[in-house]
Amino acid sequence: MSIPDSNQSSSKVSEKLKNPLFILTIITTAIAIILAAVQITRGVNYFDVFTYLNVALQYSGASSGGMTINSIPPLMPFLTSLIFRTGFISSSVIIMLDAIIFIFGVIGLYLLLKQRFNEIQSFTGCLIYISLPLVFSWAASGSIDVPAISFSIWTMYFMVKGIEQDSKYLSLVIPMFVVAIFTRYTTAILIIPLIFYFIVGTSFLQNVKTHLKQVIIPLFIIIPFLVYAYLKITYLASLILLVTNSLIFGKSFGVGDAAYNTDNLYYLHNILNYIAVGPINGSYYQILSPSQGSVSFLAIITTILVLCGLGIHIHTILKKKQEIMDGVDKWMILQLAILGILVIAAFISFFRAPYLLTDIIVLFICLLIYYLVGDVDGKNLRMDLFFLVWFLTFFIMHSVTTLKVDRYIITIAPALAYFIFLGLSVLIEKYKYKIKRESLRSWGLYLIMGMIFLTSTAVTFAGHTPNTCLIKYVEPTAHWLEDYDPQYQDKIIFSDYSPAVSWIMNKTVFTGVLRDYSDENEFSSMLINSGAEYYIDVLSETKPHLNGFRVIKETDLIRVYQRIH
Repeated sequence: MSIPDSNQSSSKVSEKLKNPLFILTIITTAIAIILAAVQITRGVNYFDVFTYLNVALQYSGASSGGMTINSIPPLMPFLTSLIFRTGFISSSVIIMLDAIIFIFGVIGLYLLLKQRFNEIQSFTGCLIYISLPLVFSWAASGSIDVPAISFSIWTMYFMVKGIEQDSKYLSLVIPMFVVAIFTRYTTAILIIPLIFYFIVGTSFLQNVKTHLKQVIIPLFIIIPFLVYAYLKITYLASLILLVTNSLIFGKSFGVGDAAYNTDNLYYLHNILNYIAVGPINGSYYQILSPSQGSVSFLAIITTILVLCGLGIHIHTILKKKQEIMDGVDKWMILQLAILGILVIAAFISFFRAPYLLTDIIVLFICLLIYYLVGDVDGKNLRMDLFFLVWFLTFFIMHSVTTLKVDRYIITIAPALAYFIFLGLSVLIEKYKYKIKRESLRSWGLYLIMGMIFLTSTAVTFAGHTPNTCLIKYVEPTAHWLEDYDPQYQDKIIFSDYSPAVSWIMNKTVFTGVLRDYSDENEFSSMLINSGAEYYIDVLSETKPHLNGFRVIKETDLIRVYQRIH
């Protein structure tokens, strides 16, 4: 029996502690645990999470209310239902799953960034990603947005790894892409940056057969599953609507929805708030929806520095290209003319055409740019343009789509973090030689940069987060109604906060929102004609008077009505 060398074991531990990925995993896990604990303590505060929980109950067979919701992304409810099947039924399950998948996504982003940067730089880029207000506040909320990003990151990583190093990784692209789509349907548009990298990949023409084989074989394996899912899950119809809604309805799509917004520059106007939130004395709602807050000093300074860094980066590429050129020929002039026409067309289509057309034009623009200057810095330029296509594809889609909510733009978070880091790293690499201390030059400046972002977001989040949320008031009211009417399962109940009430009472509660009707009388008539026995009003600031109903329970926020027979 051999006795392990204690010095050797200590050396291995020491090496792990110096490993940026190991440290990043520890930091991300700690943040995820804290965020999940805070969210579990406060309770679910996001309307749609209760819908996912209700579907999870349906999948697990634990629902007694006959709920049949098949039109939402199935992956997170399915994973949640697996835990529910063990007998542990709680809203904390989906929150913890969110946290785990968030950690998984950060690790994937580190590996993806390492294809372009060194270890400490990739570590810093991940800290910036974690620190983005929308990512930090939604990472362990029970929503599907951050999980969809995490699976998207791994899809991109497998594509880059497969093209640049080992084509076997390409066989994982389609399966992970499908997982991402089943997490959130808007992820389907990720196909555009994937196509870009597949085309510009190393020795594409020589290796096209190998690459296609690695991608197509998994696709054929998955097709039967997709057909089955299409027949059983109406959610897949949303993938079609994603494309057709903007083509058919244009600006009229979503009229009347609270998120309806035809301003194509909405997200651009608020882009600084998606970098950092301010001021410190704001509200928790401003973290969840940064557009409601004011621009922070950190965001302004960051934007200025990033633009300077990216400007230097672009200038360096063009200067190198000029040095290796023999001169400008007619073919070069023609390509530049085509590029100019495409750029103008992209601007026009952004305001006047469906987003898919603009995204395709952007794809051709980036392909042409790579064709023009790809011989300067091949792999690095591929990665830069890859993230640019990623950023613009989703930014354009969400900007043109008429339903706008801040969390929708989380899809650009990895690309936004990439360009923030790229711009700042260019400045660091350009001026770091003026610093005498070696540790600062090699890794210190990057660590300071990452910690500034992370500290700013963490302090702001800690200062804003309330101790409770609306569900803490809804829950006792719903339980009171269960005691008031033991036959509640057989009664028709309406509420303007129906997913939450459905989850608490484990029955189908129908949605009825007063603002969707012309007046209280029309709303009352709808309830009566629908056979409603109870109506639970949660969201109305001024509680309505409903003809044919009497108030049987009232708190500071909630009023319960019963039908008068």
